[in-house]
Amino acid sequence: MRPASGVALLAVVMLAGGCGRPAGTDGDLVDSWPSQPAASYSPPQVGACLAGGAVSAFEPTAALLSVVDCAREHTVEVVAVGTFTGPAAAAPAPPAWDSDPSRAAYAECDKAATAYAGGDWHTGRLFPFYSVPKEPAWQGGARQYVCGLAEAEDDLFAPKARTDSLKGGLQGQRPFALTCVRLKGDDVSPEGFYRSVDAVTPVACAEPHDTEFVGTWTAPAGAYPDAKRLNEIVSDGCYGRIATFLGISQLQLYERGDVYTFWTGLTASQWKLGDRVAHCFLNVASKTLLRGSVKGLGTKPLPVA
Repeated sequence: MRPASGVALLAVVMLAGGCGRPAGTDGDLVDSWPSQPAASYSPPQVGACLAGGAVSAFEPTAALLSVVDCAREHTVEVVAVGTFTGPAAAAPAPPAWDSDPSRAAYAECDKAATAYAGGDWHTGRLFPFYSVPKEPAWQGGARQYVCGLAEAEDDLFAPKARTDSLKGGLQGQRPFALTCVRLKGDDVSPEGFYRSVDAVTPVACAEPHDTEFVGTWTAPAGAYPDAKRLNEIVSDGCYGRIATFLGISQLQLYERGDVYTFWTGLTASQWKLGDRVAHCFLNVASKTLLRGSVKGLGTKPLPVA
């Protein structure tokens, strides 16, 4: 048997020596210090404005947003604060994005956003914000989720910094209503249509544009479709919305040949939260830009710019 090394022996001696209680001590490792308070969390109030981190529509965010004066630039406006209860509240961690508690909470956020804006937020240049407590706050007892609303930037899925309120923005003159937009992309067909779109920029209908919002369409419940099937079902659903917007039958719309379908939304992350709503637009060739709305146009020629 080999003898232990000197270093090992020294370590044993030091450990053994540490077992005794030094004179003048009571053996209390914290020496009667007061314990640290539990982590606390105070959710923002309805109407509060939040800033300080990147957020996007229907995506979980790791951003820690802070309450700021609404006169300062902010991206999110709080429309409701709810509380997880029952088994969800007893769970060891915050609800996952793709979970029944999150879907139930988001449904409340959806209703609150519509009530706050004064109309279905889907019909505005708006998108919702849904956030659960971060892990430390959850461990400290926080069970509140926050519902917010943001004005959409160019792609309709990123927030625009603002200094005024969104409250009632879909009432009266409907300043935040989604109407006409201008598409932007690099890959254009010979006919003048974008094969892929990089930006969807809201503009006044009096300005030249190639696209106009006609309404929303809700996909049936079920598993999230693959990309090809998703495009098929949403395009079919939006086609009917376009015909109604123009005041013609779907056969008459087909016979026009100068109006096409464009849609946005229905990401996998959005679907996981239970929101299956797509934005439907009518679209014309970028080389024949429109001037004015075409609602109720029927079979008349397009009002090109």
